[in-house]
Amino acid sequence: MDAAVHGLSHGVPGITELAHFTATHQLGPVLSRRTNHPALQAILPEPLRQTWQDAYVKQWLAGEKMLGQLHRLQQAFSKRGKQFVLLKGPGLAQGFYGDPAQRKYEDIDLYVPARLARPTLRWLNKELKFPNSGLFHPLLAHITHAKSAIVGELGIDLHWALRVHPSFSIDEARVWQTRQSLDLPGPGGQVNVMSNEYTLVLTLLEIFDDISRLEYSAKGFVDAFLILHTIDSTMDWPGFIEQIKTERLDPIIFDVMIMIVELFNARDLLPALTANLEQHGPTESQSLKIMLAAASRPDVLWSYRLSLYDAPRLFSLIHLLFSAPLRMLLM
Repeated sequence: MDAAVHGLSHGVPGITELAHFTATHQLGPVLSRRTNHPALQAILPEPLRQTWQDAYVKQWLAGEKMLGQLHRLQQAFSKRGKQFVLLKGPGLAQGFYGDPAQRKYEDIDLYVPARLARPTLRWLNKELKFPNSGLFHPLLAHITHAKSAIVGELGIDLHWALRVHPSFSIDEARVWQTRQSLDLPGPGGQVNVMSNEYTLVLTLLEIFDDISRLEYSAKGFVDAFLILHTIDSTMDWPGFIEQIKTERLDPIIFDVMIMIVELFNARDLLPALTANLEQHGPTESQSLKIMLAAASRPDVLWSYRLSLYDAPRLFSLIHLLFSAPLRMLLM
């Protein structure tokens, strides 16, 4: 708080730059509820705070509608003895922001075990006209992790994996087994969500993907920081580190976590994580370097991706060149 007040009072960042940044990265909803301190209200112009408030209300209205649709979707699954795990969206916002309306989301992400993906797709196609991959699904499942569609007014992403890549092997059975329940407000009801551990893993993998395409958003960074801040004191960090090493995710996960600690200057806010990173991980983040260098050198994106995959570079490059066009054709 003191640092924010000091910076804003000295024009760092400027109000115009702050307004542009928060609009670009869809941070209005969360800032509307976290800038109520009198010291901040004395500095931030009323029109800017009203813009953030309007963004919060807009997200609340959209979220209430989506929560109702999510509840009806869950009822349809339950009637047929089916389950899903809610990824990201309102579950992440409720669990780590404390309020679904504080985080911008526009669709619903559902996760089912890979073995149930084909029958679930067939059922969704029959009941909701959700596009079915048909005979191509076995091939599609090896090169991508989800299928997206608009059903009525609701965007749905059906996931059968968190991510698919030959350089790592996420224990998808464990993702399903460690799911937990979460109560959503209003019409949302009780839903299954991922464990804190895999919520963090998915968030960090998405940041890695976004940075490698130079499509990163501060919203993802805020997600990661709030997750880390919520779980830092209770997380079994040695166990987590051992698990990501088993799944060969450790180069990516370490790198992005270090970046988040550096971006938020959060060593004192994340003491347990920081201590474990210093003991087990690298000392600097390639992700942070890439954001500074890639704008002028697009070639470094290839180096960044390949350096953090736990596989021979040629193997990863062949997979990327093969899977990208094939995925476009099959989706």
